[in-house]
Amino acid sequence: MDSTLVSTMAGGPQVVTFALDELLRRGESIQEVIVVHLSPQADPLTGQAIIKLSAEFADDHYAGRPCRLRFFPIRRGQEKLDDIRDEADADAAWSSIHGLISTLKAQQRHLHVCITGGRRILALVAMSAAMLHFDHHDCLWHMYTPAEFLERARNGAIMHARPEDGVRLI
Repeated sequence: MDSTLVSTMAGGPQVVTFALDELLRRGESIQEVIVVHLSPQADPLTGQAIIKLSAEFADDHYAGRPCRLRFFPIRRGQEKLDDIRDEADADAAWSSIHGLISTLKAQQRHLHVCITGGRRILALVAMSAAMLHFDHHDCLWHMYTPAEFLERARNGAIMHARPEDGVRLI
């Protein structure tokens, strides 16, 4: 059954590819990846991560399979948020992510949501939206990455983990 991976991300594009690679190894058929992030204008690492991640999805393919990549910046109205500094920003983040997950579920999508990358509050907001909309086909994931490997992979230095690297979805 085709699924969609939604992943939070900041400056580490490898979070997305590590999660996607693991799901594909498990036999999941992922047709689309949606990356939730804050504005890259405020954080050069996020901008670099977007460029690096885009290169992994040439012509809407990933590792030789059809898979569309889409970026989903958190917004308040038309403004892309560069951080979550107060309750208004947190409300905007909740509305954005809730709307995304609600829309995907209305399209009958099966979701894998990885909450490892980006600001911690994005993970909390995504978890809240998942609690409202998920059914038994959907999964919320956190990623375990051994400290030594995490340091070597930082900022996309390594984009694909091998099973022996110890990266796991929990």
